Amino acid sequence: MKRSDDAMMVGVVIACLAMPIGLQAGNDSSNPVLKDLKSVGHNLQRQKKLLEKLQQRSTSLLQTVAEIDDKIQATEKERRQTELHLENLRARLAEQHGLHSQAEKSFEECRTRLRKRLREIYKLGDFGWMNVVFGSESVADALQGFLWMQRRARADGELVSEAALFRDTLEVSRRRIEEQMAREKALIAQVEKKRLAAQEARLEKSGALGMLHRKETLRKRTIRELEHARRQLGMVMSSIEGKKSVARGFASWRGRLGPPVAGARIEVAFGKRIDPRFNTATKHQGVDLRAASGKKIACIYPGKVVFAQSFRGYGLMAIVDHGGGYYSLYAHMGSLAVKKGERVGRGDKLGTLGDTGSLKGPYLYFEVRKGGRAVDPEKWVRFR
Repeated sequence: MKRSDDAMMVGVVIACLAMPIGLQAGNDSSNPVLKDLKSVGHNLQRQKKLLEKLQQRSTSLLQTVAEIDDKIQATEKERRQTELHLENLRARLAEQHGLHSQAEKSFEECRTRLRKRLREIYKLGDFGWMNVVFGSESVADALQGFLWMQRRARADGELVSEAALFRDTLEVSRRRIEEQMAREKALIAQVEKKRLAAQEARLEKSGALGMLHRKETLRKRTIRELEHARRQLGMVMSSIEGKKSVARGFASWRGRLGPPVAGARIEVAFGKRIDPRFNTATKHQGVDLRAASGKKIACIYPGKVVFAQSFRGYGLMAIVDHGGGYYSLYAHMGSLAVKKGERVGRGDKLGTLGDTGSLKGPYLYFEVRKGGRAVDPEKWVRFR
């Protein structure tokens, strides 16, 4: 190998040895408190417009609540999907960091070997390679020395190539990590944006319900809307109950069925009652079960889901046909975990407790129906 070749190899080696291998994450200077304050300011203007709209004679409160609930549901769904993408990205980022660490370790090992070779080359001096050949005592020794130099030069070349390969690998890995970190930051911003959008929608709903208690005309209109919603539910139940199955096992469980929500308390019982919101006497065809938002809603008995979607005045609602003319109904759910046509067993999750379509916060409205009429759920289900 010529001295110029040695110099070129040394230059590549020095470039490899001098290469920085660390990664630095950028600093996020965003302030979530300021974002929230700005968001609330925008939301106050939105509430003002909403309350003005609700004062109009033609505006439906239940429709307004349903639209807000739909907005919240869509935003929360998008947020969950974005969080899932973020979780997957972070897993890939962790994997990429692992690969980067392995490449750094291999690169450092290669640099250590290169340093050792540089010292050996330096000790040989300017005429070190020639001394190996011309300092031999015989032609055979000179030939062996020449062959040894060839193998050594080839090994040195391979070592330099290996170092260059690790250097390029680290550079590619670094770019990938930086790109993924930028995507992670963007996804975090999307999640925060969707969280604030859902928060603003909930404030809108709160403002709408606040109007309900302050405006007599709105209360009267809402009473009419609720009565209409009950009649509509009766029509839906009539159409469903017209296709009765013949199974009769449900009747044998009277008084022994488990509650749809563990630990829930009955806030409003079955039968006639005075509605404190509207000061009106109504027949309550189910029970209102108060519990924390997000709690599991379980099916009380095996059956088939015959309804699973949003319904005006009742929010997200599921109806299960238990056979023999028996049905159970679950309304104002926060989310649905079943679809129409699915078979469900006792204790299976139907969804979560929430406040969709609700005018009084998170709770579960629960009915038991027999032969087309609502019956007292407390005679069928053990709530305590």
